[in-house]
Amino acid sequence: MDSEEKSSSFRLRMLCHVSLPDSVVTEFKLREKARGQELLQAVCKRLGIIELDYFGLQFCGPKSEVLWLNTRNRIRRQISGASPYRLQFRVKFFVQPQYLLQDSTRHQYFLHLKNDLEEKKITPDPEKAATIYALIAQATIGDHGDSYSPCEFCQASEVETQWTSEFRSTVSLEHAKLKGMRSAAAKQFFIKELSLMDNYGFEYHLAKNELGQSLHIGVGSEEIKIFDHDFNFTDRFPYTGLKMATHVKNNLHLTIITSDGETMLTFRLVSQVAACALYRSITEYHAFYRCETVRNAVTNQFTRDLKETLISFFGDEESEKKYIFDVQRTSKEVYDHCRRVLFKRGCDPIQRNSEREQLEDKPQNADVQATQLQQKLTRMEDSFKCKICMDAQIDTVFCPCGHMVSCHVCAGNVNLCPICRGMIQHVQHVFFPVMVE
Repeated sequence: MDSEEKSSSFRLRMLCHVSLPDSVVTEFKLREKARGQELLQAVCKRLGIIELDYFGLQFCGPKSEVLWLNTRNRIRRQISGASPYRLQFRVKFFVQPQYLLQDSTRHQYFLHLKNDLEEKKITPDPEKAATIYALIAQATIGDHGDSYSPCEFCQASEVETQWTSEFRSTVSLEHAKLKGMRSAAAKQFFIKELSLMDNYGFEYHLAKNELGQSLHIGVGSEEIKIFDHDFNFTDRFPYTGLKMATHVKNNLHLTIITSDGETMLTFRLVSQVAACALYRSITEYHAFYRCETVRNAVTNQFTRDLKETLISFFGDEESEKKYIFDVQRTSKEVYDHCRRVLFKRGCDPIQRNSEREQLEDKPQNADVQATQLQQKLTRMEDSFKCKICMDAQIDTVFCPCGHMVSCHVCAGNVNLCPICRGMIQHVQHVFFPVMVE
């Protein structure tokens, strides 16, 4: 009986293998009818992330399409095959770094952006490239030359195999300038630098145009960009000029408002699921970044297949809505919500960010601060030396004036206080606390 109960319990469990941006794979056990939200919450809880609205889970479709798991629907109804299901934990919505409240969230941003840099989805400006790679080195291996000689990142990283010797030396010099900067600060500056790039936070979909040419459609916070097969920019369509987006089978149709009227563009994707994913991405990005709140028409939109429609006629509890969109808060609402959660936990994220900025500024002035501290220490040591011989430590008080400026040897050779020129009636030996190293 015990074995049957164990077998039954095992059947009611669903295994999910989730890989993180650093290639670490973690196993999660969920109930058989678990929704995507349960898995996302489990992953974020293990990583210590409360800003989970920025993240999502991706999986591969039947034709190798890269799809986002809809957290409002059941997992087993979205992913084909049997358990264990394999997914990737990734950043879904990229916001500006000043809106990130947790170090754990910044770390995941850093890993994701670093991978995008390696895959050439983001191309840094030539003037900033050396600084960006130096920040990666500081965040991943620490100070230049302390444990790696020469800098291991600049010599062994797979990304740098095509670097010229001159650029490698420039990265190494920039890395050396960051000595003393904490890893968390380096990640913050790295995210800040990449947030200034044109392609920051874009989600890419592989498609073909009406001429059959392969291209990449990038969906961003403000616009839709079109790139060729090699990620060379070709065109852009701001959301302000986008009248309508629809999908029919595996085709996506965009109605664009131009100075000459309206133009319809058609893009063909590999499958109907991929076309729906692109349509969903455009709608969710627009709602998340540009709206004050997510409209009910977006939140409540759902579909049912024939089987579920028939079941719903009988009021069966097993009948399920398949929600189309998976965005329930805008970027502003996410930020406000996370601030409230952190405040209730007893920490002020704004104050912590202010303190972090002050700490991040310190490594840049490390040499100046070290000089100032050394000068203060020298002045302190001088203040404890006998003002007569300037050699031994002061240990005697002149009475009745109370000045303590000499050692006991020099005190026996003077009749007047060197400070106030008052008559010394007697002296008192004093003892300083022993300094424990």
